[in-house]
Amino acid sequence: MTSTRKYLYTYSGYTGQGQLVNGEVRAQNIEWARHKLRRQGLRVNSIKRAFQLPFSQHKAIVPEDIASFTQQLAMLTKVGIPLSKSFAILASNCNKNIMKMLIEEIRDDISTGDSFSKALRKHPQQFDDLFCNMVAAAELSGELGTVLQRISNYQERSEKLKRHIKKALTYPCMVLLVAILVTGILLTKVVPEFARTFAEFGAELPTLTLFVLKLSELIQSLWLYSLISCIAVCGSFYLVLKRSKKISQLKDKTLLKLPIIGNLLRHAILARFARTLATTFNAGLPIMDALRSAATTTGNSQYTQSILDLRQDLAHGVSLHQAISKQTVFPLALQQMILVGEESGTLGKILDRAGEFYEQDLQLSLDTITQLIEPIIMLVLGLVVGGLLLAMYLPIFQIGSII
Repeated sequence: MTSTRKYLYTYSGYTGQGQLVNGEVRAQNIEWARHKLRRQGLRVNSIKRAFQLPFSQHKAIVPEDIASFTQQLAMLTKVGIPLSKSFAILASNCNKNIMKMLIEEIRDDISTGDSFSKALRKHPQQFDDLFCNMVAAAELSGELGTVLQRISNYQERSEKLKRHIKKALTYPCMVLLVAILVTGILLTKVVPEFARTFAEFGAELPTLTLFVLKLSELIQSLWLYSLISCIAVCGSFYLVLKRSKKISQLKDKTLLKLPIIGNLLRHAILARFARTLATTFNAGLPIMDALRSAATTTGNSQYTQSILDLRQDLAHGVSLHQAISKQTVFPLALQQMILVGEESGTLGKILDRAGEFYEQDLQLSLDTITQLIEPIIMLVLGLVVGGLLLAMYLPIFQIGSII
């Protein structure tokens, strides 16, 4: 089987007008790289394989780049511009070099006889199964522009939801980090100075002050070991989650049972499931393929398995409503909405509304929790820092009262 892995090559050459140009191209080997450059009308002067850090090129392309590419391609396709011409326009207007190279690779694959979906499947880190399956269905139906627009809308809503979640989590995490840093500085830098001052007086210290002094000594002696242990434990837990399916499933199940976090995760998963299923269903993708694509987007093994069970029930002739009613992870409200959608023939619209409902519910919950967390964090921060300062100044107040 021929390898499809592509490498980065840097080249120097001349255009048909004799102008010297330098650039980069990705190809399976140097001969194919020369061939691609000749097809672009370049006379290659020198070419060599470039040094690359592992996975660096894949990480350089972010979801926002793919969303922008999809939106622009949808607009060009809907006005009747051929794919080859559309890719040429997108590549010429792309400011990000690695994204430009990706667009050119897809264009070259299509020009050599591959279908659009097959060309996309060669880049699984940028285009998932959902994207490729919808494009494949669009190629059969001849509605590529419309489907690309649906994918673009889906990506926009998904990224908006992710940004909202990140925004809600950023503030508490930053305040918590500042609290840890301030507490660490006080215990390792400020408290030892007070300890030396108290030692000169030789007076009996309050219990709170003694506790803080002991805590400061403990942290100064063990902070490095604690940091190494924390990193080791976190790293080991991450590796166990990656390698042990049972542990990963237990983690997913436990998170869903947590009082507040579980409810947020459930709404996020249901919103993603409904949006994905609505997008694929409206694009004309068969329900079995649509469910398989939806299963890969949940991010939770319990919901993934439930969706795969739905596919098995549907394969035996059971309706979607009857199949989903057997799965306890899906709420009654969603089951009723699917029933109405099936009976009225508007399942795609109903699922789209369901996704919008769960997204709004999630955003409202995040906003409410954020408003509640802010005063709680400030209170805890005030108690910790204020308690440390009180412990240090309490002996001084006592000495002052004695004098």
